[in-house]
Amino acid sequence: MRSVALVLALVSLAACQTPCPAAPTAPTNARFTCDDGSALQVTFTNESATVVQEGYITLQLPARVSGSGYRYADNGAELRGRGGEARWTRPGAAETVCQEVQ
Repeated sequence: MRSVALVLALVSLAACQTPCPAAPTAPTNARFTCDDGSALQVTFTNESATVVQEGYITLQLPARVSGSGYRYADNGAELRGRGGEARWTRPGAAETVCQEVQ
């Protein structure tokens, strides 16, 4: 019985050290103009980014681990950034730098 109580106490302490998940937030919309002349409309959620670029199909990219800032990527498409600057890569196209439009 004593060992069971000790195990339960250790599990409880370990649970206290685990960070709580971030509270869900409403989607955030942003517009970007890019160095290659394109424009992006992006809707960010905790799990994904939906990227709309004129002349292309709309892409929904899942969130990926990033050292800082944000990163969404899937099947060769990647949107990553920090602050008001983003880097956008679409399959078959060179990376372009984009600035958020306020």
